[in-house]
Amino acid sequence: MDIASYSADSRAVIRVAREVAASFKHPEIYVEHLLIATIRHDSSEVESILNQLGKSVAFIEAIAEEHLKEIPKRSSTKENQTVSPAVQDTLTDALEEKAKLFDPLVEPEHIFIAVFDPKSGLSPYVREKVDIKKEDIYRAIADTKSVEEIATAGAALSGTGAEAQGKKEIAGTLKYCIDMTNQAAAGEFDPMIGREKELQQLIQILLRRRKNSPSLVGGAGVGKSAIVEGFAQAVIANEVPKALQNVKVMAVDMGSLVAGAKYKGEFEERFKSLVSEVVKSGGKIILFIDEIHTLVGAGNVSGGMDAANLIKPALARGHMRLIGATTEEEYTKYIEKDKALDRRFERVKVEQPNFDDAVRIVKGVIAKYEDHHKISFTDEAITGSVRYAMRYLSERNLPDIALDLVDESASELAVKEEFSKTRVVEIETNIAELKGLIEALEGKNPDKEKEKFDELQEKYDDFSRNFDRLQEFWGHRVEASEGVE
Repeated sequence: MDIASYSADSRAVIRVAREVAASFKHPEIYVEHLLIATIRHDSSEVESILNQLGKSVAFIEAIAEEHLKEIPKRSSTKENQTVSPAVQDTLTDALEEKAKLFDPLVEPEHIFIAVFDPKSGLSPYVREKVDIKKEDIYRAIADTKSVEEIATAGAALSGTGAEAQGKKEIAGTLKYCIDMTNQAAAGEFDPMIGREKELQQLIQILLRRRKNSPSLVGGAGVGKSAIVEGFAQAVIANEVPKALQNVKVMAVDMGSLVAGAKYKGEFEERFKSLVSEVVKSGGKIILFIDEIHTLVGAGNVSGGMDAANLIKPALARGHMRLIGATTEEEYTKYIEKDKALDRRFERVKVEQPNFDDAVRIVKGVIAKYEDHHKISFTDEAITGSVRYAMRYLSERNLPDIALDLVDESASELAVKEEFSKTRVVEIETNIAELKGLIEALEGKNPDKEKEKFDELQEKYDDFSRNFDRLQEFWGHRVEASEGVE
């Protein structure tokens, strides 16, 4: 273990873990000792993560201690304690987490993430009781960093001197980007299905010495952004060549970058600062710009340079890698017209998938829709979504339109089910009232009991209206007694 890679706080956590093990008279330091030491340490980052997850230090510590009390004790001191293989693996994994989050040293939060990695040596009992998943921690970190970036931007406006300048640089470089690798680690993206060929092309271009910026070109809805999301997922899973492992895929929000640039040259300053930081990273940051054609003319006021001209030198030397995505029409209209800019990109054609591939894509991501809508889709429904999209909505592209059909149909089902539940209750009430009136009027003369029979007719009309509305929304698929709570 390279101790130089660990911060002073992380080393303090390891020392406390040794003390915790000694207090339990355990001969080895276990992952549970490391967990207790991590949450006991005065770390604002770990505390912030726990606050985001709604977990208290006392609760986690009590669960870990409950487990540790079951482990046999031996007379031991800190001097003759050993570090268990599970803890060694966890500390090694913390190094990887540090690299994924693009931090210079291993901090307590990296150890905390590694402890809750599915393959760590944390006991199943503690894992189940504490109920913290690695993806939840990544999501909490992403939320916390977003807040910090906004706060940093505000502080930069009121700061003075070198400190204010440093904060301004951070705000200028991070504030306008979204970390796609963090989002991938948090499980926010759908799985990438059926685009392995395009992903391989993208990776090959990124590995080139020059002209290493790919541009994904294809119709709207064919899955260009999904390929970049798939690349971010591959980076997190270490399923890319070594040269691309531990890179950060940052999506640039061009709208935010341009918005609020009040005075002349402010946009150029922001964009140049962003490009400078990417170049300084030595290839560890890869930018992604959706609608890449917006670079042409972006921020160009009278006498100013647009983003395309600002980015050309870094792209030409291969010092900066940029993934773009746009349609064929927009690429031809804006990028191809600027021959110097076009020369710096390598085009990756993204075609609309055929029927079989589209079905495979929909099947691959359907679980996300099922989880969101709390329903299940049959294979026939999935196949039908692609078939009907091709037949009736041919002006739009697969797989996006097939997924729109799936999403819309599930949403419609939810609305109709909710409506039907209320109508079923009303119908049941109508039926009960009708039964009572029919029994009371059985054998009686309608002419003599006109008022009672009119009431019966009125109740029957209410029943008919409710039933017709139910039929209109739900058809023959619902029974009067089904789905009522």
